[in-house]
Amino acid sequence: MAQQTPLVWLRTFVAAAKHSSFTRAAQELHITQAAVSKHMRALELHLGQVLFVRQAHGLQLTELGSRYRIEVEAALLNLDNATSDLFGMRDQRRIELHCNMAFSQWWLVPRLASLYARYPNLDVEIHHSIWDMQNEPIKGDVHIRYGLGDSFSDRAVRLTDDQLIPMAAKGLSAAQLAKLPLLHILGYRHGWHWYVEQTQQIALLQRGQRSVDNSVVAYQMAAQQLGLVLVRSSFVTHPWIVEHLKSVDLPACATPEGFFALQRERQVAVEQQQWLWHWLLEQSQI
Repeated sequence: MAQQTPLVWLRTFVAAAKHSSFTRAAQELHITQAAVSKHMRALELHLGQVLFVRQAHGLQLTELGSRYRIEVEAALLNLDNATSDLFGMRDQRRIELHCNMAFSQWWLVPRLASLYARYPNLDVEIHHSIWDMQNEPIKGDVHIRYGLGDSFSDRAVRLTDDQLIPMAAKGLSAAQLAKLPLLHILGYRHGWHWYVEQTQQIALLQRGQRSVDNSVVAYQMAAQQLGLVLVRSSFVTHPWIVEHLKSVDLPACATPEGFFALQRERQVAVEQQQWLWHWLLEQSQI
């Protein structure tokens, strides 16, 4: 494939992959849906590979398309960062914090008042995802990622050191608790099966399972008496969890997984990025 891949096709591909929709990609890019479709047909012909499976409810990346998305996003991000650093094509006062939605809901937001109290002039945009993709590049100026410590660089700072605590809705009898299914949160490597292996609570695997892709919804399902859920100890003091959930008569279990903070290296240090970074370091020690 001697011909270079047009950059506009790659940016269109990333937008379409992010939204799983040509229509929403067109809205983000301020072009027509027909233009997005044309770009994607041209890209697939150029590569000689199918990147999307067209379904009635939207688009789904093929396995090869998912791998390509990671590489393209990394390349575009490096290009944008280099442009920003060298030519100052962004507001140097504003920084971007990218994090998992669950982390933001249960850990970050309750602490934000202290951040802004200390740095009232801090100008930070907070961006969210549901899952962290393996091997994805650092997004924004500071990126909080979920995973195992050995999967990150030595410069990553561990923000949470968790135990998994089985919890359920308040007010349930022992008989009701015994009938609850297990709520499995997709994306966490250490869920109920791993918990059972560690604690030898074999009988738990005889229960049914209900799955959801984020802890925000899982905890709300538990509060509606729809199942048992494993709550991370770094989340358990959140006022909503304290009000709606209670621990059950099962042991807590330590997990090596956690949330880690990484920061993008820049040619020119940005003061506000350092403010945020030092604040995160302090919070990790509390």
